Amino acid sequence: MMEQDIRKAVLHLDPLKSVVKTELILQNGTHEVKHIPGDALVNALKAHIYAAPMKTGLLPPGVIALTAYPDGWDVTLENIIDRCTVYYHKTAYPAFPLPHLLLRCRVKNGILSSFQMAVADKGALSPESRLYRCPFPNVRDFSLCVGSNPFTGYDTLWKLRGLMHRVLSLPFRDDYYQPDSTKLKLPARELFEHLKDKAPSYYYSDVLLLMGKTVTDFIRG
Repeated sequence: MMEQDIRKAVLHLDPLKSVVKTELILQNGTHEVKHIPGDALVNALKAHIYAAPMKTGLLPPGVIALTAYPDGWDVTLENIIDRCTVYYHKTAYPAFPLPHLLLRCRVKNGILSSFQMAVADKGALSPESRLYRCPFPNVRDFSLCVGSNPFTGYDTLWKLRGLMHRVLSLPFRDDYYQPDSTKLKLPARELFEHLKDKAPSYYYSDVLLLMGKTVTDFIRG
């Protein structure tokens, strides 16, 4: 039988039966009926379904996780530098020390949203690496406030290579700040002044408080 001989194909599904009735209606009006075990039909359909491979292309430095969804990606980055210029309101702090930061966001149609930030243990990451409360004033739990700043044009993952630096260049304000988010319990401006001449390792000895969560918790959102 050729495909052009078939006018219509019908599947009759009965939830009370383990077999599926198939009916082919030919161009000459003939009906051909078969009964197929449900499992066999499912396996046959799976064998003929093709899903295009998901290709990320060249990945930016510091990418540690990607989660693909039908309409976009969740991307997790880590900072690969331990100092950069940051701002608290209008005050610049050149070469400000940084802990081991993680940044997570959703990429959809070239637009970034749902930003999150966390502080991880020093050194190489593992799924069990511990997380600490972020000391910066625009982060609460994992939620990161980036204000009304647009993050558009990210139509390839490679363009994310400068995202961590861009986020850190946004002026820190007092959106979420709580003094008890660090061991020091200082107001935000005093915290920046206190940290500006410290080594990055100082965060882990004198500043950070454990969250009781891990890198796996962060990647899962």
